[in-house]
Amino acid sequence: MGDIRMTREEALRRWNNAKATKRKMMERLEKLARERYKERTGEYPVAVEVW
Repeated sequence: MGDIRMTREEALRRWNNAKATKRKMMERLEKLARERYKERTGEYPVAVEVW
């Protein structure tokens, strides 16, 4: 098997893409949680825990 090395730039690009994808997903989940809470209670939540 050949030894395939990743350049620093490629690693940073992949890392940043993963972080951006995670940020987008967390925004979608937070919005969904806020909307569902509003449907149940009739008012928006003060805070939503996202980690």
